[in-house]
Amino acid sequence: MKKGKYLFAMMVIGLAFFVAGCQSGTGERTESSEAPAIDYSMDLGGEPWVFDIEEATLGNESYRVANWTGKNMQLVFMTLQPGEIIDLEMHSGHDQFIRIEQGEARVQMGKAEDNLNFDKKVSDDWAILVPAGYWHKVENIGRTDLKVYTLYGPPEHKKGTAHKTYEEAREAHHDH
Repeated sequence: MKKGKYLFAMMVIGLAFFVAGCQSGTGERTESSEAPAIDYSMDLGGEPWVFDIEEATLGNESYRVANWTGKNMQLVFMTLQPGEIIDLEMHSGHDQFIRIEQGEARVQMGKAEDNLNFDKKVSDDWAILVPAGYWHKVENIGRTDLKVYTLYGPPEHKKGTAHKTYEEAREAHHDH
């Protein structure tokens, strides 16, 4: 179990350096670095993939789309309309990383379902780290869509999971 926690921590640290490096550049692209359009209908897990994660996150129009599901990690893009939430849940076997690209959110966490004593408002460019065993909920409190991506280690959803709307995700909740 310690090996899994170490790997996840290393992935998060690597991702943080990657994001910081992307933001410190000039924003100019060379011809060889042009990223192809994201196909949100495909899960590319198990294959190498290089892309502009900010562009991909902002371009997603669905509530939830698993776009890369590997053996030990999963990337999911999400768009929450104003007032929508990521329902209260708890993952006992894995940690979760959530990055807000656009919008305003309220994140609540706690060790007990009825005691969410961690309560923060966050917005663009903030990250949320959810430890295994913590109940958590994220709510879009802004007037625009909340655009996030999340990394699960190990995967949380079935490969290729796609829910166009919050209602569709709630109906399918029993699948994960």
